[in-house]
Amino acid sequence: MYTFNSWSFALFSANLHRYLPKLDWPQHEAVYVNWKDHHRKKPLDELLNKREIDVQALESFRDPSIITLFHLGDHLVWPVLLAQNGIRFNVVLDRAVYLDAKNLFDKLLLQLGAYGHAPELLFSDDRALLLKIRSRIAGGQHLLCFADGSSGSGTIKKDERLPIRFLEGTLWLKKGIPFISHVFGMPVISLLPQGVGDIEQLRLHKTILPAEHEDRERYLLRCLQQLYGSLEKKIKNEPHLWECWGYLHKNGMLGKIVDNQYIANQDANVQVLWQDKTVAFDRLNYAITME
Repeated sequence: MYTFNSWSFALFSANLHRYLPKLDWPQHEAVYVNWKDHHRKKPLDELLNKREIDVQALESFRDPSIITLFHLGDHLVWPVLLAQNGIRFNVVLDRAVYLDAKNLFDKLLLQLGAYGHAPELLFSDDRALLLKIRSRIAGGQHLLCFADGSSGSGTIKKDERLPIRFLEGTLWLKKGIPFISHVFGMPVISLLPQGVGDIEQLRLHKTILPAEHEDRERYLLRCLQQLYGSLEKKIKNEPHLWECWGYLHKNGMLGKIVDNQYIANQDANVQVLWQDKTVAFDRLNYAITME
């Protein structure tokens, strides 16, 4: 059973409302239950028997590319399947993301090594990152990124945020993926899972590439908008598919949260525990009031 007087639900609901405000507050409970069930951890062996990569997607990896995935449930099975299909890639990620889930990443690397491929982790704050990427491209290797896998840190210039329209709100996104794409002329390949009978199939959704002489700042916005446009279509009617609702307030995507930005609404309040006391959490303003 799931409780709706928890910080987990309260923050999930507040984040969801920012982008889908037409969903009534009571509907959030059903979305939350579906979200918890969908993102329940499952054994990798079980997943491998019910997942596959579409042939068209595999054929898109002829030249070194930036392979992008989203956190849409059971997402760690896809790197394993890519490795099984002979795709050689290295993973670009924030160091904070790795440290937060170190055991999970280390286990994944061991699993990938069992299939004859041990990708290198390339950290976004590494000053030699672009040189390392250039070297890996020369070796014919791809980059793998979870496009929505950023942390809340922003310590280097390429990690400054850009505002992107998303559903009925704005996401503040890091520049890393389109920046690398523009510097090296690498295509960004967006892959999304699609149900095909009893099988979940990873399909090519979009290939994004800078046009000749396209201004970098213009491309950064265009690439991110198109990349997240794919995600938007995927989750608009099935919001429970996106894992990030639970932590948008921590990874920087919400932007700056301004207290008391919206007129108080009692329907937006949910009871939670704070410092051993019951308080009302205002999901509109991310604010608490004592009972």
